[in-house]
Amino acid sequence: MRKQTLFGIILGIIGLNILFNSINLSVGSFVAPLIFFVLAMFFYQRKHTFLSLIFFIISASILFDMVLNLNFFSILISAVVIYFGVRLLKSSKNKEETIEERKQSRNDQLDQEEHQDYSTSFDNDTPIVRKSLIGEVNYSKSFELKDMTIWNGIGEVRIDLSRAIISEGETVIIAQGLIGEIHFFIPDDLAVSIQASTMVGEVALLHEKHGGINQQLSITTKGYKEAPRRVKLVLSMAIGEVKVRAL
Repeated sequence: MRKQTLFGIILGIIGLNILFNSINLSVGSFVAPLIFFVLAMFFYQRKHTFLSLIFFIISASILFDMVLNLNFFSILISAVVIYFGVRLLKSSKNKEETIEERKQSRNDQLDQEEHQDYSTSFDNDTPIVRKSLIGEVNYSKSFELKDMTIWNGIGEVRIDLSRAIISEGETVIIAQGLIGEIHFFIPDDLAVSIQASTMVGEVALLHEKHGGINQQLSITTKGYKEAPRRVKLVLSMAIGEVKVRAL
């Protein structure tokens, strides 16, 4: 949709409103949500997903309040809280199971190796936990990758795995947020298993992309289970974008 078309549609909506008012047919209450909806579609077609979401939420909020006499933001916030509560419970359970499996695997390996150093075998089993309400999480310099859980309420999570020192075995990264963006950059030859989801927004994993409401996408690279170094990503954002790109 071009800017000229956008302005034409908005002027048309305003003109129709004036016409209907002149014949005593009031539809003025629907003008504002309709204009915001058109703006949402305009930015969505131009790949500005975040701006599109903002205008869509404003449009839906006005419409819900007029037609159903409901507070859209209260419904949205409660839905987000419930959704993340369920996701957090599921991800915690999966994380515990994964760590237990890794510990059991290492125990089996230690039993077979008489001279293994027990004091250093489990250093990487302690996950990193980062939580913040508003802000940015950025790993763009060289760092040692360990099991990691990130919760960032509002803001951006950006992690470049091409800069990471990755240990042998499976490393699990869980990243969650309420409003914002999650961006991961991965080496082209890294074995990854990715589970990504958004309530409202866009999910783009490697060469596959989907946008809209309640988007869920999973990708596992070929030979993942047999790879000596592999990374499992569990990514979710309530409102915003989740993107994983190969370098």
